[in-house]
Amino acid sequence: SRVSEVDIGYEQSHRSSLCCGNALHSLTMSPRLLLLALPLSTALAPAAREARIIELLGKGRVGLPQSDEVELDELVANLEGQKTTIASVRGDWDLLYTSKSEFDPANPLGRRVDGTAPGIEKIFDVAFSQAEAVASSSPIQRFVTGLESVEIRQVVELDGQGVGRVDQYVEAGENVVFRLSASGSFGEATGRLDFTFDDAYLTAFGVRIPYPVPFRLLGDEASGYLDTRYVSDTLRVSRGNKGTTFILRRR
Repeated sequence: SRVSEVDIGYEQSHRSSLCCGNALHSLTMSPRLLLLALPLSTALAPAAREARIIELLGKGRVGLPQSDEVELDELVANLEGQKTTIASVRGDWDLLYTSKSEFDPANPLGRRVDGTAPGIEKIFDVAFSQAEAVASSSPIQRFVTGLESVEIRQVVELDGQGVGRVDQYVEAGENVVFRLSASGSFGEATGRLDFTFDDAYLTAFGVRIPYPVPFRLLGDEASGYLDTRYVSDTLRVSRGNKGTTFILRRR
């Protein structure tokens, strides 16, 4: 019978190890053995990677053990999804997980990936300028996404041109809901969902309480974006303008 190149590679490496020891064997492993040495998440089929992410996160996790965190990072880095379209990002999405960033005293409102600092953020940027500053999330985001007792979802409604609304809901049971609403637009060429917050309110036991923030006066400080890194019929992975990775599951 025919002997494959993979088998030949294995036999050659095996003979080398007999002559030169295990150290040389490890350097001349065949492709078959190299595949076995790869992390499990890399060897998994695309659908299996997504399924494993959902298994790790369940209905949503605030934190993970270190080993699971490493596995999740590898799984996300190796996801391969469909082309991002307007239709693929539309929908009602449950937030399963957000990556964490350390609080930066020099940027207490968070720091943007592109280094810009509009509005009040500029005051801290000038006062505590750092050459090696890294992106970080806002304190409100860190607080809310760190609560086990709330559920967070995002509703993306876009027309055929990719223009519409992006609404965030923070739900503490059935009777207390905080809604943060934004105008939005999506570019299929870039996979970026731009948004500008323009309204917010709390509904508690049927009573609507306005959120006292003058969004129109904030200018660019009220704006941000989400870059879509992966999307399927079930899962979406996006990276925000302050460096946070969001993993969401379609309802």
